[in-house]
Amino acid sequence: IGGVGVHLNEEKLNNQGSLMRIVEYTDNRNIVVEFQDDYKIRVKTTYGNYKLGSVRNPYAPTVCGVGISGNKYPIVENGKPAKEYNMWRNIISRCYSKRVKNIQPAYTNVSCCDEWLLFDNFYEWLHSQPNFDKWCSESRWAIDKDILVKRNKVYSPDVCCLIPQNVNCLFLKREAERGKYPIGVTYRNEGFLASCHNPFTNKREELGYYSTPEKAFSVYKVYKENLIKQVARLEYDAGNITEQCYQAMMNYIVEIDD
Repeated sequence: IGGVGVHLNEEKLNNQGSLMRIVEYTDNRNIVVEFQDDYKIRVKTTYGNYKLGSVRNPYAPTVCGVGISGNKYPIVENGKPAKEYNMWRNIISRCYSKRVKNIQPAYTNVSCCDEWLLFDNFYEWLHSQPNFDKWCSESRWAIDKDILVKRNKVYSPDVCCLIPQNVNCLFLKREAERGKYPIGVTYRNEGFLASCHNPFTNKREELGYYSTPEKAFSVYKVYKENLIKQVARLEYDAGNITEQCYQAMMNYIVEIDD
C-alpha cells in the first residue's frame, strides 16, 4: 500500500520526450500512466518500463516529426503497413521529408492541414469516400490534391479525392522533360512539337510541328482538354470518380503556364 502513495502522480519523460504521469499503481508490475498532452492516452505498463522511459506514446508526433499515428485504427495488417496508413505516411513524407522533396521537387511547397497530421482523422475521411471500396480493393489508385482546386498545395479533406492512377497521370506536369517551353511543347530541328500522352493507346501522340511554342501549345491545349473530358466521362460512368471530381475535370482549363 505504501507504494501507491509514493508513486501515484509521479511524472517522467519517456524516450520520445512525452511526459508520463502515473495515475494508477497496483504494484510494480501493474501501473497505468497517462500522457500529459492533448490526447491524455492511458497505457497499462510496469514500473520498470516507466523508469526506463520505454512506454510508447501513440500520440507523439513521430512521423517526420509532425505526423501522429495514434492507436484508434490499425497501422499494420498481416505483418505489413495497412493500406490506409501507407497512404497517410506517404502524404506526410511528401510534405515534411527533406529527402523526398529533394528527390521530387514538385512537392517543394506542398504541406498538409493540421487535421490530417493525425492518422485517425485521415483514416475516417478515407473510409467516408464514395469510391473507397474500389480504392481499397484495387492497386492502381492515388489521392489527388489539385484537380478540385487547381494548383492547390495543401492536402486537406475539402480538396482531396481518390482517383484511378490513369486519371492522376493526366495531370502530371513533366517539368523536367519539357524544360523552358510550355506544357506539351518541345523543340526539335523541325520546329516546336506539340505532343501528349494518350491513356487509351498508352503512347505519346505527336500533334505536329509549329513555328512558335505558343502555336504548338494551342494545339496541345485543345487535344488535352478533350482527352480529360473523355476520361472523365468513362471513369464517372464506371463509378470510379465522384460527381465533384467529374465536374472539375469537365471544366478543367489547360493553361500555358501550367
